[in-house]
Amino acid sequence: MKRKKILPAAGCAAAALAAGLVLTAGMGEAWAYFTTYTSASGGYTIDLSNETQIVEEYSNHTKRLVVTNDGTRPVYVRARAFSGSQCALAYSSEDGRWQAGNDGYYYFSEPLAGAVTAEDGTVSRARTSELLVQIEFPADAEEGDECNVVVIYESIPVQYDADGNALAPQAADWSVPLVSGSTEGGND
Repeated sequence: MKRKKILPAAGCAAAALAAGLVLTAGMGEAWAYFTTYTSASGGYTIDLSNETQIVEEYSNHTKRLVVTNDGTRPVYVRARAFSGSQCALAYSSEDGRWQAGNDGYYYFSEPLAGAVTAEDGTVSRARTSELLVQIEFPADAEEGDECNVVVIYESIPVQYDADGNALAPQAADWSVPLVSGSTEGGND
């Protein structure tokens, strides 16, 4: 007895492929509908009222840094500069109000008061004194050599001890996460 292999006709395979393509062709539009037309309720309120700005000026191989507080709450401020290994950095403060911490940051020694709006609408912003970052090029540096110096600064709301006394900026917990609170409702 001979066995015959039965193969589907080429037309049947093409028809099955075409039917599969037709069925999946509309899937993208359906998926877009379900991802575009959704709603959610609830949310979190985030208070970002410590709004500070840094102003950097550069001349004579020195960066002069001043931080202003545009928010309404008093904040602590700290700053640090980074450069490549070829340039050394030296910090100074003409009035002594920037102090070195044990972590490489320089801390402004007192809380930076919040901005005050006068009756006429003018805003008075508190400012730190200048933190000077002197860039010291190596002895074998040539005319045109560059040293990239990046300054980062941070600010956090003033923190208090159990007796209600403000902590020193170096004693504050700079790793405290941003506090948020749950709200009812939200955007639909």
